[in-house]
Amino acid sequence: MNLLKIHITLVTCLLFCFNKVNAQTDSANKLQAVPLSTDSVTIKVIKRIHPDSVISYAYHFIGDKYRRGGTSTKGFDCSGYTMTVYKNFNIKLPHTSAGQSKIGVEVKRKQIAKGDLVFFRGSNSRRPTIGHVGIVISEKNQPVLFIHSSTSHGVKIDRLEADYYKKRFIKATRVLPLN
Repeated sequence: MNLLKIHITLVTCLLFCFNKVNAQTDSANKLQAVPLSTDSVTIKVIKRIHPDSVISYAYHFIGDKYRRGGTSTKGFDCSGYTMTVYKNFNIKLPHTSAGQSKIGVEVKRKQIAKGDLVFFRGSNSRRPTIGHVGIVISEKNQPVLFIHSSTSHGVKIDRLEADYYKKRFIKATRVLPLN
């Protein structure tokens, strides 16, 4: 839907909602006023963000070094990296992987798709707490690849099925509005 249609639709809705009427078209496509059955209306416009846009932006940082607490091209920690990428699309994430794991909707492993966040135990695989996060870059139903900031190599791509990550995987969440 282009911006003009959104603007016209929103203005029409607001005009009719505040007058406690609804807009409908007749067979000649003329607007008619119909009384509303309720006194209040909530209008929420959600900007759809295509996962490819997120991934394209995430790729800009490939090779940037790891830096504990980092949130810039001078260096990223894992959650600082995901926070910075999603901030570019007006999605605010906390600056901890554990905090980010509480945002969005949890998805089953077989439903993981491009743009989802994947969460792992930290470097101590025996601790049950989340300590690492990455962004999925592969298509749904394909082997899961994710981009993240690793302590040893900075921003890079890895496979979920790699032994190191496979045994540390905890969950995945979807933070992008569905397309």
